[in-house]
Amino acid sequence: MLKITFLNDNRCSSKNLECEHGLSILIEDNDKKVLFDAGQTDIFIKNACRLGIDLNDVETIILSHGDYDHGNGLQFFSKKVNLICHPDFMKDRISRRTGNFDGLNQNKEAINSKFNLIETKIPYNISDNIIFLGEIERIMNFEKRNNLPMLDENGNIYEHFDDSGVAIKTEKGIVVISGCAHSGICNTVEYAKKVAKDNRVLSVIGGFHLKENDIQTLKTIEYMKSSGVKSIILAHCTSDIVCQEFLNRLPEITSLAEVGKIFSF
Repeated sequence: MLKITFLNDNRCSSKNLECEHGLSILIEDNDKKVLFDAGQTDIFIKNACRLGIDLNDVETIILSHGDYDHGNGLQFFSKKVNLICHPDFMKDRISRRTGNFDGLNQNKEAINSKFNLIETKIPYNISDNIIFLGEIERIMNFEKRNNLPMLDENGNIYEHFDDSGVAIKTEKGIVVISGCAHSGICNTVEYAKKVAKDNRVLSVIGGFHLKENDIQTLKTIEYMKSSGVKSIILAHCTSDIVCQEFLNRLPEITSLAEVGKIFSF
């Protein structure tokens, strides 16, 4: 059985748990435990303890991309495990909205000493079922450059080529997990289908980086419908108004993530 537990998300309905802007998900596939992102702080560890989850059983961490709200929590993880990410994860990135540095708060030397660092642009098999996608092909015209909120060190649009995700094989199809989908959530799903060699999409989970009910959001909803996606779990950087649009248009298959929520497949 595949179990997905939200250890951190922007949303939380339980008074016993904490949340912050960011994402951290525990993937449990049979006896394999993988952490997908670590949020900004140690909130993912606190919430795991309150949920009775032992993170010492985690063997691998996937970093979806090198933004602060997905990777700064890595400094609080004490066990030396494999850390899998795209080679560009340390590149500088500046918020176009605030002008703040939005990269990681540890340098590469510190991360190298703390983890067994695996950098790859090509897909990487973590287990028989769990695949890190590497650099995602960008083929959807309506998703090009619409999810890129940062500048590089030269003041140009930061292309976020380090943005990746994971595909998990199940008997009923694949589960696709995205951190922020700067590569485009539809691009992410299409690439996951190609990598996993399975066109059946059981669920799409995570941040979609959609903020307005614009053409991109409407075309994304249509893509999910026409592709036969069985469930959608919206998290992190998907705005409230976009979540409501998904719930209005695809109510049978759409759910909202919150800290502490568990989804089983």
